[in-house]
Amino acid sequence: MNCSPRIALLPVLVIVSVVTHSVDAQDQAPFRVDRRVPWTTSRVRGTPDPPPPYRTGSAFPNLKFNEPLAMTSAPGTGRLFVVERFNRILSFPNDPAIAKADIFLELEGTTLLGLAFHPDFADNGLVFVTVQSKLVDPHGNRVSRFRVAAGDPPRVDPQTEQVLMDWPSGGHDGGCLKFGPDGMLYIGTGDSSTIADQRLTGQDLSDLPGSILRVDVDRADQGRAYAIPADNPFVGVAGARPEVWAYGLRQPWKFTFDRATGDLWTGNVGQDLWEQIFLIQPGGNYGWSVMEGSYPFRPDRERGPTPFIQPILEHDHADFRSITGGFVYHGSRLPELKGAYIYGDYDTGKIRMARYDRQAGKVTEQRELLDSSLRLVGFGEDHAGELFLVDHMSGLISRLEANPAFGTTTDFPRRLSDTGLFTSVRDHRPAPGVIPYDVIAPQWCDGATKQRFLALPNNSRIVFDGITYPQPAPGAPHGWKFPDGTVAFETIFMETEHGNTANPRRLETRILHYEKLLGTELVGDQLWRGYTYIWNDDQSDAVLLEDPRGRDVTLTIRDATAPGGTREQTWHFPGRTECLVCHNMAAKYVLGINTLQMNRDFDYGHETRNQLAAFEKLELFTAPLPDQPDRLPELSDYADASKDAATRARSYLHANCSHCHRKWGGGNGDFRLFATLPVRETGIVDVRPRHGGFLIPDARVVAPGDPSRSVLFYRMAKLGPGRMPRLGSSLVDRGGLDLIDDWISESGAASAGPYAAGLVESLNDTKSGDARAARIDELLASTRTAIRLMRATGTNLLEPAIRVEVVERAAASSEAHVRDLFERFLPEDRRPRRLGNAIQPEMILGIDGDVERGRTLFLKAAGVQCRNCHRIAGQGTEVGPALDGVGRKYPEPHRLLDTILNPSREIDPKYRVYLALTVEGRVVSGLLVRRDAQEVVLRDNKGKLITVAADEIEELVPQQQSLMPELLLRDMTATQVADLVEYLSSLKQPPPSQ
Repeated sequence: MNCSPRIALLPVLVIVSVVTHSVDAQDQAPFRVDRRVPWTTSRVRGTPDPPPPYRTGSAFPNLKFNEPLAMTSAPGTGRLFVVERFNRILSFPNDPAIAKADIFLELEGTTLLGLAFHPDFADNGLVFVTVQSKLVDPHGNRVSRFRVAAGDPPRVDPQTEQVLMDWPSGGHDGGCLKFGPDGMLYIGTGDSSTIADQRLTGQDLSDLPGSILRVDVDRADQGRAYAIPADNPFVGVAGARPEVWAYGLRQPWKFTFDRATGDLWTGNVGQDLWEQIFLIQPGGNYGWSVMEGSYPFRPDRERGPTPFIQPILEHDHADFRSITGGFVYHGSRLPELKGAYIYGDYDTGKIRMARYDRQAGKVTEQRELLDSSLRLVGFGEDHAGELFLVDHMSGLISRLEANPAFGTTTDFPRRLSDTGLFTSVRDHRPAPGVIPYDVIAPQWCDGATKQRFLALPNNSRIVFDGITYPQPAPGAPHGWKFPDGTVAFETIFMETEHGNTANPRRLETRILHYEKLLGTELVGDQLWRGYTYIWNDDQSDAVLLEDPRGRDVTLTIRDATAPGGTREQTWHFPGRTECLVCHNMAAKYVLGINTLQMNRDFDYGHETRNQLAAFEKLELFTAPLPDQPDRLPELSDYADASKDAATRARSYLHANCSHCHRKWGGGNGDFRLFATLPVRETGIVDVRPRHGGFLIPDARVVAPGDPSRSVLFYRMAKLGPGRMPRLGSSLVDRGGLDLIDDWISESGAASAGPYAAGLVESLNDTKSGDARAARIDELLASTRTAIRLMRATGTNLLEPAIRVEVVERAAASSEAHVRDLFERFLPEDRRPRRLGNAIQPEMILGIDGDVERGRTLFLKAAGVQCRNCHRIAGQGTEVGPALDGVGRKYPEPHRLLDTILNPSREIDPKYRVYLALTVEGRVVSGLLVRRDAQEVVLRDNKGKLITVAADEIEELVPQQQSLMPELLLRDMTATQVADLVEYLSSLKQPPPSQ
């Protein structure tokens, strides 16, 4: 299981060792591998969450459809219509007792995606259908108009088909159709790609994909089967398709109009990390594929002509994974939901509500209604405004009902002693039938150690390499398919005295629980849930962590090398919503129990045996192994220095990174870190980073022979924003960093020589304090040389006093990308408490700010850096944009605050930082003031102009980094930030010259 997610640095609780326990295998009773003992004591069932306020009930219990995708009603009829994925649309009366549906349309050899009835359908009989004729084709999707023949039940004559338009098919193809209150037909198109907007269509107005289109089907322009409404936003824009109403959408899966307000809502399926709900505006740009919701995706891609619009709602992949847009509810059966937008998620089955204040422009309420077992592919609405839920897998139509169990409690075990996993929790003795195991390549866990166990209910068995969903990319390993009720768990220990392995303290026990629900057997194991149990001080039991955001504590560890003999370390206990970010569907959920990690010997107490062979001996698999263990794949023990660096490094990256850095895994990069792939096929070698190079000249994800140009290495070495692993750790793994350094250095002819070549000697031999300080500052001026200095500092080759000086000068650097490299050398109490983690924006926004105090802060207060780069009413320095009128640009305080906390999330091209590399190897950076045939002029963060002759420039590269520091507000209180936001929000008028 993955280790602790990001440190939030909230108020901390200091815990001191009271009772400690060894984790040596000899402390556990021997586990017999000659016969299987069934595990019969499980009490891990359901979830700890109280029963939800709603449940699903069958709307039409006698009807079942074949992979339904959409449902709607028709004007002038009492019938409902269901679009089946393959070939057919069916209709039936809106009667719960109905036993049979009638064929409305059949189109052999096609996939049907959407259906809309003309507003005058009762008179003209016109219906519009989205048809997919081929899965990958330049004209694979089309919208066609059909006419319904007279008769009861109604039926479409396929011969009446008239194609209105087509667009490419290729994966995310949209297909939703709706008539708006204006009588126009709105059409949703996806980006026609499977991953990462391969066609680069999201920001391209010259084509139809990645958009919502708007056409007039009651008229026809010359050469078209429809007309372009004159008020469409891109009519007359050179190169733009006039059909486009809004763009920058990856997969607008189900949009609807609020029948009361006319607002157009859409769900938009994300890729790596975020699912979104948008309110669609004419001409709106929703960011894809420069952005994924409000977060950068491919920030270096070309942008469309209109500004990005933020989501109304956003869910990360710990919560939602394939969003399904819904309806604003206007029925009468559930009056408490009236006026709320109801939406859900295909992968998790969760259904939520949200209320939106149009005047204030913000969501005022949102909550989960239930966590269902549905594959929620769509919602339907009848004429009365009542909603239906379309389940793609079961083919059933459901509806929301009040849950009579709401308000009751669950019997999910709140203490580890109640789970049935242990005979004795105090002695950490597992229950009979619980199987100990270990992995070949463990994940770095901030110095902690683990004991791992697997519990299979009764005599249930595992399908060896039985999980292949989603379809793995080449080189991706399969996963084992576990039986219903499986629990995989681990206890995490931490030394209370550095270097003393005899008496570690139990911190937590994490469990993963698999419970099969209806439909999941069709798509693989989908419903693993993770829980954390925190051990008490006397180590007698552990209590379930209830907070979904997790909890932080501060560990006090005796360490003779630390000042005062002790040091502090922050530990994060992950909440339930955090676990599945790494234990995700693409990684087959269970990260350590698979062929690659389990193919090793294990000491069972009475004998040592290969774990795969032991599992086979115990008949834990449904069939014999496909081969002898020594002929099956395995990772390498990366701590074994006798093996070559490349093999060890690849196993290290596989164990720590590949669960995210794979197709659909959430790692926001087009590469795969499987140890089973040839390195040249991973997509990391000599490849430019897609998310900025941290001002490293000629940066690569991995630059063969040169770790100082390798962004993968840099991200591992730093703390703070952009560090990897993104989750699971808050401390740099020094051994892992050394290993990756060795691997990269050995993989090519080093372009810059060893890190410490001449560097250590030049500092140790410099006797003059001023000269040494100047030399240190010179090295800190470039990310690349700062990396080398960091490595020299970490090796302890520098004289102790000089090492202290390097760390102090680096910590005082104004450049975050340099400062973050040296933060690990500081005691934890001196590390920045980053606002992105330490302070929740809602906490700041909940404070009533004062305009006058904010004005004083901006203009006069020491330590507030805003005026060093911005002007207001002529006061300040003109490096970044003037802030006069910023309150009008960002009328919502939460958006204004977000621009301060996350300045690099969206950057005005005028204020993008450029990195210039000269032919002599000098690196300068700043805002691009001018570039012509003679010279390049940059403005640095102090406003100084830097001029370089054009023929001296070897490379000039824009960076996805704002000149505004990431940690601008780090030394301010929450009240001060609230005052500053209140003052900036009051600035509604630009200066007269504008």
